[in-house]
Amino acid sequence: MPLFGALDLAEVAARLPAVRDLDTEAWTLPQAEILQLAWEVNDDTQVLLPKAMHPAIPPYATIVVTRYPESPVGMFALAQLRLMGRAGAHPRGYVLGAVASTTAAASALRERWGFPVEVGDVTLVRYHDRVIARVRLDGEPVLEAALVDPEPIAGGDVQYIHTVTLAAVDGQPQLVQVDPHYTVHKAERGRPRLERLTTPRWHASGLGFTTPIAATVTTCDTDFPRIRFVMDPEIPVVRGTRRIR
Repeated sequence: MPLFGALDLAEVAARLPAVRDLDTEAWTLPQAEILQLAWEVNDDTQVLLPKAMHPAIPPYATIVVTRYPESPVGMFALAQLRLMGRAGAHPRGYVLGAVASTTAAASALRERWGFPVEVGDVTLVRYHDRVIARVRLDGEPVLEAALVDPEPIAGGDVQYIHTVTLAAVDGQPQLVQVDPHYTVHKAERGRPRLERLTTPRWHASGLGFTTPIAATVTTCDTDFPRIRFVMDPEIPVVRGTRRIR
């Protein structure tokens, strides 16, 4: 029997971002710097994943912190905590929580792509032996993580898994697929290190990081694309997917 998520929609409905419409224009985002860190997590995380999705085996999560030097709303940084899973046969990263560094970016990401974004301080700092991400909400540190001992790799060695967000679309909870394109100019890998993660502030109570998997940092041209698919969060995506374009 396949495993499915067990998220109770009633518990999260009040805080879902409302997507303005499904006809949002794409954003072009050149020269983005993306730090991605992955860890295996505890087994009992299905309650955090929508019922339409399958948990990854073994279960794992990613922290993705990106600095966008150019965007339609100016420079900003975005941190995401994603629980990884599958939508049908396709690997996807379900966004548990996110923090953006500017109000304009947070509002746009909520209204256009359904990201559960709050506004806070997001920094990505490079040193000679590590790249460190820090996030603060309401003055409280809620994340400190790093890639340690970076080494150059080929851009083709980095794979980014598409994102899904849970949002209110026309008043109804829907999973929104966000599937950017990436042109990698520079890539490095290293070891992930986690110093702090305040899981309740990321809507991830009960999530525990266990074994580090991998860490990469890239410089690339990317985008936030037009929405192509939305999915019913309560039934398997093979039956609940709606193509927008």
